[in-house]
Amino acid sequence: MRPYWKVFALAILGMLGTAATEPVFPAIMKYLLDRSFKTEDPRMVWLAPLAIILLFMLRAIFSIATNYLMAWLSTRLITDIRMEMFSKVLLLPTQHFHDQSAGRITSKLMYEVGNISEAATYVLVTALRESFTAIALLSYLVYLDWKLTLITLVVGPLIALVVKGFSRRMRMASRMSYEAFHQLVHIIEETANAHKVIKIFGGEVRQTQRFRDELNKFRRAQLREAVPAAAITPVTHLAASLAVAIITFMALGKATGDASASVGGFVSFITSMLMLIAPVKQLTTINATLQRGLAAAEGVFGMLDSAVELDQGTRQLGRARGHIEFEQVCFSYPGAERQALSGIGFTIAAGQRIALVGASGGGKTTVSALLPRFYSPTAGQIRIDGIDIAELTLSSLRTNIALVSQDIVLFNDTVAANIAFGSQVPCSQEEIVAAAQAANAWEFIENLPQGLNTHIGENGAKLSGGQRQRIAIARAVLKNAPILILDEATSALDTESERLVQSALLRLMHHRTTLVIAHRLSTISDADRILVLQRGQIVESGTHQELLRHPSGYYANLINAQT
Repeated sequence: MRPYWKVFALAILGMLGTAATEPVFPAIMKYLLDRSFKTEDPRMVWLAPLAIILLFMLRAIFSIATNYLMAWLSTRLITDIRMEMFSKVLLLPTQHFHDQSAGRITSKLMYEVGNISEAATYVLVTALRESFTAIALLSYLVYLDWKLTLITLVVGPLIALVVKGFSRRMRMASRMSYEAFHQLVHIIEETANAHKVIKIFGGEVRQTQRFRDELNKFRRAQLREAVPAAAITPVTHLAASLAVAIITFMALGKATGDASASVGGFVSFITSMLMLIAPVKQLTTINATLQRGLAAAEGVFGMLDSAVELDQGTRQLGRARGHIEFEQVCFSYPGAERQALSGIGFTIAAGQRIALVGASGGGKTTVSALLPRFYSPTAGQIRIDGIDIAELTLSSLRTNIALVSQDIVLFNDTVAANIAFGSQVPCSQEEIVAAAQAANAWEFIENLPQGLNTHIGENGAKLSGGQRQRIAIARAVLKNAPILILDEATSALDTESERLVQSALLRLMHHRTTLVIAHRLSTISDADRILVLQRGQIVESGTHQELLRHPSGYYANLINAQT
């Protein structure tokens, strides 16, 4: 809130104005009652009613101004925190997205931030405004009768104990509520993404039961919040009524002479004390909101404080030639029982095309993930043009790498926007069309309802698998990076499209260093070198023809298994 302290200061002035006018009404009533609604000054006939109207008009102005300023502050606060969280999401390491579901991140960003803002603005404005009001009324009560006022203050510790007793329970319930809400969002997201699998395998009942179980957990957590929150107000009223009863008893019994000196003084005292109940009530009821906000803050600021992707490199790579070296590289995923890579070493000359083959779990994808530093090796070095990639800034490293993965990721935007995503600078429509043509995508793009301006839906849901793959290839073509990583880049294409795209990729790979991860071995027979990985180690290396000269070798067995 610090950047907006001027707005906050104006809001506080509005609260002070509201609080300052609070005792005026009982003071007016005291004046009228002491004179039995009679006056020798004929002007008071219209001045008194006018004063009451002006009083409440002034209070309305202060209240409206304060509420508007705090609403402005609240929306700015939510916007700032969400922007900071979203920026943090873009900087989080890859492992974070393996450990945290997208639904959990989404619910923190959209749901928990709102509760933090509510605690930081609504709770704060209520606490300040009602505290100022309570102070103003207490000051007036002291002015009327300090003895009776001391009796009124006796109930303060009682109310404080009640609030303290319920706070811990509400905070724990809020944590449970957030956890259940995260799970609900995750199940909804999972169900939307897996709707075909759920339908074909008849999983509707199971998903419904999962959602019902989590929904009931969420409901129970909300009830655990609601019970203490609901109890605070009547307990506060009970304590306040006790004070009113004692004071009434003492006033009627003439235990003190001050407040009973005049009807107006006594009525004004009782009125002021009854008016004091409202701010005290507000101060106790904000506790539930405060506890929700504090529980939300644990998750939100925990995410904001989490470690970002390590980028200690200081050197700028410029446009790389593309000479790549892996030297005794080892890597283990967090919590894994064995190493994903163990002593991997190979060299790719600039402009060469190297293929990685092997069974699933052999380490092919891990190699491709280490090159752009999605992960860092636990041992060994990876060099580009003789420079350890750990010394390079992530930006300059990744600018030199284009990726086409078997897990196609497209954005809910136009075809043109998805292709242009490959360029970090604004590009012309002619460049986008050229990239689409090179990827054999232009033929189907120009037949779409709005051509390049056609929205393709979430992750390209309106396109076929082959079309989505070709959009991704066009994006890599447009980036024009000197290093390419192709992870089954042609896996979703039909035979004719595969032939055309292969020829486009051959042109693209000319004078570019390319790392090809392949399961379909027919697509890499003309690679400059093939590395065969098994359980994180290179077990064979050579050209297609060289490896076939060993009929009992691992590669030859893979070829035989696919023919």
